[in-house]
Order: sequence, then structure tokens, then C-alpha cells
Amino acid sequence: MKYINDIVIILIIMILILFLRIVNVFQVENSLGHPFTILLMIIFFSIATILIQKNIDENYKRNHLNYKNLDILKYISSVLIIILHLRPFLNSSNGLDLAFNNIITRICVPIFFIITGYFVAKKEKSNPNYIKDYIRKTIPLYLIWSLIYIPVIIASIIKYFPVINNYISQFNLSFSYLIPLLIVVIPIAIIIALGYTGIYYHLWYFPAIICSLLILKKWKQKNNIKYLLIISFFLLLFGATETYYGVLPLSIKGLLSYYYNIFFTTRNFLFFGLFYVVLGYYMGSKEKLYSKYCFGKLIISIFFLIFEAILLHDTDRLNSNILISCVPLTYYLFISVIYITNNMKIKFQFGNFSKYYYLIHPMIIFIISILFKKISDYPYLNILTVLIITHIVSIIIIKVKNRIKN
Repeated sequence: MKYINDIVIILIIMILILFLRIVNVFQVENSLGHPFTILLMIIFFSIATILIQKNIDENYKRNHLNYKNLDILKYISSVLIIILHLRPFLNSSNGLDLAFNNIITRICVPIFFIITGYFVAKKEKSNPNYIKDYIRKTIPLYLIWSLIYIPVIIASIIKYFPVINNYISQFNLSFSYLIPLLIVVIPIAIIIALGYTGIYYHLWYFPAIICSLLILKKWKQKNNIKYLLIISFFLLLFGATETYYGVLPLSIKGLLSYYYNIFFTTRNFLFFGLFYVVLGYYMGSKEKLYSKYCFGKLIISIFFLIFEAILLHDTDRLNSNILISCVPLTYYLFISVIYITNNMKIKFQFGNFSKYYYLIHPMIIFIISILFKKISDYPYLNILTVLIITHIVSIIIIKVKNRIKN
């Protein structure tokens, strides 16, 4: 009986690898479809999965949680997001661009949302007002970084002024009408940006977190959190229409056009952030979080994500922010990560650096693109330059912040 779990894992790995061979993902031409290579992959991945699963099960029995693993996961996610925003493989390799842009990096933001929701639930047990305190702390941070990015926005307007000017000239507005219109439109645009999309493209995360937690706080006062989880999942399905737009019937596309013509995207708190924050909160509210064969299920989820991305790759998409396979993948990844043993004794501040990497990197990318206009022709140099400068600036901010505290 004790070998049943191992046999189940071996069968799962064998089925997945053989399926990849059947659908020609593993081909003889790329050396992955050779029978001997297939056998080696089955043996290697089976042994690795069995050992990791046993480690997870052992730590679960001892109730040994490794939360520092989540900081490492956040750090890796922040690095991946930086590389995603550089889009280094767009003009060099269609396969690498697909793998990186539409598969690997799609789990990063959901992981941030889940981790936030999880620790909100944990800390709320000792502080019933934690959500309110968290929001109060987050709003000033969000407003400060919105102000910091205003010069970048102005510089972007100057850089793309000819394009903007050509667009405005299509409306044939005289100068006397244009100025009053801008006076009215700009404050409205700022308010919408602050509450919906963020002043700069990465800052949408903050209104998404704040609004999701506000809804969560109000809901759980009178209703069961499970119902909000179900409702938010259906909202996520609507959000995924921007990814699945190309495979939807024309009648549904017609209805969706009313939404997309006004709001442009479903990458917001309601159709994206809310579900993952509530999922994280639900996971954190449990006494003990676990799922049998969680690492094996994680492997299956990864394969489903790969299939989903490949199937959707050549379809007409509005964007690729939301992939349904990310739901089970991030759930099982979270469980696996918190139970995997970590004996590293590195004093590196993974959590702090992941935060500032995320906040700083768009500014660094913009400045480097201005100073070194041809650097995008050397994608790996561009990645290295952005990462190094982002890291240096993060160190400076952390040191200054520590000095102010002391």
C-alpha cells in the first residue's frame, strides 16, 4: 500500500510525457522525441516528483511551514515580470516568446494576489482590523509612487508627441476648444487612472488590491467567504474573455464590445484581482492547508497551462492576462512551496527587493530606452542592464528607508 502514491505519480508523469510525444511537442527532430530520451525523462521526472512530494508530505505531518519560500517565490516573480516587460524574445524566437510571455510569466501577478490574501487572513486572526490597517498603509504608498511616475508620463508624452498630435488632429478641434477640453478631461483621466488602471501601467496592481480587500471586508461581515469565491471565479471567467476572444462566437463578441469599447481591458480588481485575493484569503483562513498529491497536481497544471497557451497562441486575443489553467497551478504551487524544505541561510531580503523591483523597473526601462536607443537590439544585455540598475536603486531605497527608521 505504501508504494501506491509512487505508482500514481509515475503513471501521471508517463501519461503526460507520452502525450507530449503524441502531439509532437517532443519530436525526433528536436532530440526530445527519441525513445531513449523519453524513457530518461520519465525516470528523472518521476524520481524528482516522488522525492519532492515525500518532502512536502513529511513537512505537512510535522506542520512545518516555510514562509520564507514565499518571499523567494515573490522575488523570482518580480524578476520574471521585469523580463516580461522587456519582451526580449519577440523578434528572435517565436517559441521562446510564447513560453515566456504567455506561459511562465502568467502566474506571477496571481501569485502576488494570493500571497497578499493569505497573509491578510493569517494576520487578521490576531488583529481584526488588519484589512483596514493594510489599506491605510497601502494608499499613501500608492499615491507616492503615482507622483514619482508623473515625470515619466510627461517624458513619454514628449517622446510620442508627434503620434499624439496626429491622433488629436483627426478631430479637427480648434485651439480655443482643445484647451478647455483638456482642462476637463485630464482631471477625469487622473481619477479614473488612480481608481482603475493606475497612473503608470504596472501600478494597476494597487487599486486592484485595495478594491479587492474592500469588497472582501464588506462581504465577510454578513456572508460566507465561499460564496464570494464562487462569484469572483465567474467574474474571472468574464475577465478571461480578453484571452479567449478569438474563439468566442460572433454574438458574444458583439455583446463584449460594449464593455471593451469603454474599459479596454479586464485587467482590474473585479475581473482579475478579486478572485485571487479571495482565494488566498480562503486558503489562509483554513486551519491547515493541504492537498494530496499537490506536487503531482502542480505538474499536471503546468502541462495544462502549456496546452492552453499553445492552443490560444494563433488565435485573435485582446490580451493574455488571464489563463484559466493559472487557477489550479497557482493553488498547488502555493501549497507545494510552503511545505518544501528550505535550509538556505542567506540573509538576502527577498521580500523587500521583490517589492522595489516591481515598483522601480518601469522607470529604469524607460530611462535606459532613452539613453541607449539601440539597446533593445541586444536583448540579453538589456535584461542584464535593467536588472543590475533596478537592484542598485532598490538597495539605495532600502538603506535610506532603514536610516530614516533608525
